[in-house]
Amino acid sequence: MIEPDEDESLDLSASGQSRGEDDEDGISLEELGQAYAQAIARSDAQRPRPEPKAAEESPAEASPPAEAESPAEPLVVAPATIQSQPIDAKADFEAESEADGEPPPGPLAIIEAALFIGNPENRGIAETELATLMRDVSVEDVSRYVDELNRSYQTNGQALRIHRDEDGLRMGLSPDMEIVRRAFYGKIRESRLSQAAIEVLSLVAYQPGITAEKVQDQRGKESASLLGQLVRRRLLEQRRLPIPDSKRTSAAYFPTERFLQIFQLESLDDLPHVEA
Repeated sequence: MIEPDEDESLDLSASGQSRGEDDEDGISLEELGQAYAQAIARSDAQRPRPEPKAAEESPAEASPPAEAESPAEPLVVAPATIQSQPIDAKADFEAESEADGEPPPGPLAIIEAALFIGNPENRGIAETELATLMRDVSVEDVSRYVDELNRSYQTNGQALRIHRDEDGLRMGLSPDMEIVRRAFYGKIRESRLSQAAIEVLSLVAYQPGITAEKVQDQRGKESASLLGQLVRRRLLEQRRLPIPDSKRTSAAYFPTERFLQIFQLESLDDLPHVEA
């Protein structure tokens, strides 16, 4: 039976030593390795052992065979016809704007809104993806609009900037405001991750590509909320991977580049060896 986690949220009020500016989650590699070893050991201890086979019944004691039931008539469902239509976000914007009696938003507003909302998996948004939101707008146009937005933010003294990284585009703070961010988050995020969060983080670090179901199975506790919080803190990322022999996909979790940077690792191969 899956037990509720007694510490489902990240512990933001626990006592502990204050972290440095770069190591904001205050976890050592030794703690991560110990958490993984303890989680695996507890998982092995909780795994049910096979029950002994029941003694075979003698022919005299064997139950009479049940009468064969007549097969039910198969339920035949006519296949539905699905017509795939391309989504035209620009047309949707224009239709809603006409209904409100307002002019449709331009490319700058659409790009800014999309980046402000962000990606549900906390990943960057590719310029190609933004281009698909608008008709007659190329990837080169998107890049030009992003530069124009950044110039506008700088000219008007705004704190926002659009940053480019390997995942795509992200909305964030300008470098000049980094000191404000650190001062603000230093007040509300000085404490360490909770032990439950460290445990979940260690399971993913040592088993990249693990599913939420596997994490829950190994911990014996509900872990989806902790995985989600670690994704939001950009320590983990979620990817959709194909299921073998199926057209479906499943969510799997991996450590992020930020995880490697925090622990000063070149790759996951540099994690401490753990006897699990």
